[in-house]
Amino acid sequence: MSTKPLANGKTVETYPLTQAQRFMFFVYKQFGNNSPVLNIGSGYYWKDDFRADLLKEALEEAIARCDVMRLRFTLENVNGNMQVMQYLVDDAETEVEEFDFSDMPYEESYEIMKGWTKQLIPMFDCPLNTVRLIRLADGMNGMYLKFHHLAFDGYAAKTFIADVMAIYLSKKCGRAYPKPMKSYYDAMMDEFKYLDSDQRKADRAYWMQFFSNESEPIFNDYLLEGNRLRKARKENPEQRFVSLYEGDHPESRTLMYEVSKEDSDLIMDLCEKKGLSIPCVLMLGLRTALSAFNDNQEDVSFKFMINRRGSLLAKKSYGNRWHFYSLRTIIPADLTFEQAVAAVEDAQSAVFKHCNFDTLEMYQVKHIAMKAGAITNTGTASYDSMTFSYHAPLDVPVENEEVKASTIGIWYNNDFSAQNMYLTVKHRANDNGFEFIFEYRTCENSAEDLKVLYPKIIESIMLGVKNPQITMGEILDQIKL
Repeated sequence: MSTKPLANGKTVETYPLTQAQRFMFFVYKQFGNNSPVLNIGSGYYWKDDFRADLLKEALEEAIARCDVMRLRFTLENVNGNMQVMQYLVDDAETEVEEFDFSDMPYEESYEIMKGWTKQLIPMFDCPLNTVRLIRLADGMNGMYLKFHHLAFDGYAAKTFIADVMAIYLSKKCGRAYPKPMKSYYDAMMDEFKYLDSDQRKADRAYWMQFFSNESEPIFNDYLLEGNRLRKARKENPEQRFVSLYEGDHPESRTLMYEVSKEDSDLIMDLCEKKGLSIPCVLMLGLRTALSAFNDNQEDVSFKFMINRRGSLLAKKSYGNRWHFYSLRTIIPADLTFEQAVAAVEDAQSAVFKHCNFDTLEMYQVKHIAMKAGAITNTGTASYDSMTFSYHAPLDVPVENEEVKASTIGIWYNNDFSAQNMYLTVKHRANDNGFEFIFEYRTCENSAEDLKVLYPKIIESIMLGVKNPQITMGEILDQIKL
């Protein structure tokens, strides 16, 4: 911690990045090539007897209630090294602008807002976020938000939307005003306290022992003809890892698929009936499809995102709390679907118990502890071909069911990614159905492979949902390429 004089004559305390922020910034610097990979663009729109004046007031009040809107980053010389630090100012200085696209075709207004999302956010000593009131065609209205990923993750962005809507409906419908949000400063201090805690020492010891005892994983590609491990094994038949992130080509595109409400409800109903985890069912579908792509490999791993928002402080203080870990499961063919979900849950639970440990340091511990070929390779070596994240539905207040049915939530892709492949599964705002969003780097030419991968994911899940006692071998037989 140090201090920084501001232009207004005040002096503020500066703090290092948290562990989650450090990892995000590392990935940006290493693999983002100074592109807008840290931009989050989203929109939330609905149809009602719209009150623009009240929504603007709600946006302004939500900004004032959100500590992270006052967050700034700066470069500071620390022991001869320039480091990114953070501090809080007194005022957010975020003006709510209004844009009227009501006379414009939806596709045209979408491209305009996607263009906003692609504009690089100046990072140092200035406001980081953009909040705009939007009027769209066909009586749709709402908000466009552009957040910096070091200040907001996906959960935080949805929390902001929910707070705006609660304030808006308190003004429009006379509902109770929402309770205050929590302190970002307090949450940040909790993160720093962990660094010197006994829990951190225990977490490090756990991961050291875990990786020391673990056999070497194996890479499972989502590419078919371009399968990278098969290519690598032409030179080294025993190789189990692949080098990723080669070259400075972060340009990306997205493919989005919607699961029908009927199938989405079947999945969620089974989870409720059997006490199964929704994300674990989804991850089982992903690992089964990857297995099918790789000769029915039983040993499958990929990275997954952990939100780390178990406490009320963590849930209500915004910020970025994402940590990324490998999820490895070895599932034999004779396990039933229900047993396989339990195996994924067991693997996830083991990670959850020690998920506050720094992602960057965890990978260092992994390389120290594992007796694996990838240790001696470059920093691009990986056993994980892709990353998975699940966004649970957040309770965003609505005026009534008719308004809810009209509601849409939009993610505006910035067309750049620091990762080769990132699958996000979230829920639609109007009917709670699943959306699968694949973000892929264009340099890999993987779009055609994803058009095969997605149906295999859904097919494997629905086979298990309709018959939880079907074996994984039987599922693989039915979804074989």
